[in-house]
Amino acid sequence: MAKINKEELINNKPEQKDINMSNEKTEMNKTAEEKKESSEETKNNKSKKQKSLKSKEKKMIQKLEEKIKKLEDENKQLKDQSLRRIAELENYKRRTEKEFLAHLEYANEGLISDLLPAIDDFERSLEHSEKTDNNDSLKEGVVLIYKKLMSTLEKKGLKKMESVGQEFDPEKHQALMNVESDKYESGYVIEEHLKGYTLNDKVIRHSQVMVTK
Repeated sequence: MAKINKEELINNKPEQKDINMSNEKTEMNKTAEEKKESSEETKNNKSKKQKSLKSKEKKMIQKLEEKIKKLEDENKQLKDQSLRRIAELENYKRRTEKEFLAHLEYANEGLISDLLPAIDDFERSLEHSEKTDNNDSLKEGVVLIYKKLMSTLEKKGLKKMESVGQEFDPEKHQALMNVESDKYESGYVIEEHLKGYTLNDKVIRHSQVMVTK
């Protein structure tokens, strides 16, 4: 075997050290580069995520703005519809009030028109009575006018209430006095002081009567 020279070994040690150090540096550089690449990749990923988030936020904001605009438009339409309906209601109210007042003002027009012939007859009877002393003709004229007047009112639903001999009814009669009677039992109408009337079966004036005790 060849003998190993100690000096050669000693001289070769620094070279081995340099190689080792060089390898370590290379490894460190690789690690640094890898870390740098990893860092850059992380930054790129973060940037992509941020861009994606911003894009999503932008889309959400755009959708919200569109919804807000749509709601504002709908609100405006509803407001316009409400204002139109309020105006229509006010016009209807004024129109109905006007018609109602006109109806009240001329409600008796038909009745008065029907009574005008009776007034004409009264005037003719009065004129005739001034030209003659015959009271019988005046009486006949008045009776004729009375019948015509009652006929007109009866056509409008007016009816006399027959009270004498009827049992006292507070819905129809107004008792003026209680009197003794051999003809009627207690609680019956014996005499009528003022005639009562109904209009379409509704009492519009009570009969003023005397009632038996």
